[in-house]
Amino acid sequence: MLTKLIPIPKVKTGNRTASSNYRAIALGSIFGKIFDKIVLNRYSDAIMTSHLQFGLKKGHSTTMCSLVVKQTIKYYNAHRSNVYCTMLDATKAFDRVQYCKLFHKLIDRNIPAVILRLLLIM
Repeated sequence: MLTKLIPIPKVKTGNRTASSNYRAIALGSIFGKIFDKIVLNRYSDAIMTSHLQFGLKKGHSTTMCSLVVKQTIKYYNAHRSNVYCTMLDATKAFDRVQYCKLFHKLIDRNIPAVILRLLLIM
């Protein structure tokens, strides 16, 4: 289950020698993709996420989240109310994953140990 990491510049006109200007894209093997499909199909109930999550979910997209924001702003503007919005910069969200907590949550959801071991190796 090999993965090839490809460095992609975040800002194409930025400093090409600065490591902070790059993010890695992982190109997984076909075996990794098959493993993902099997785990998602077999344990989808155990790894269910919030109905409020729009991205990376079957039948949903991050575009839906943008539409919800637009409709909310439109509603409050139509009712002559102020609209305030706070944005979160999650550009480094994957760099901040606490894997111990993630695996504890998977254990709590009764994901089999063999699957957890494979995920840990990956």
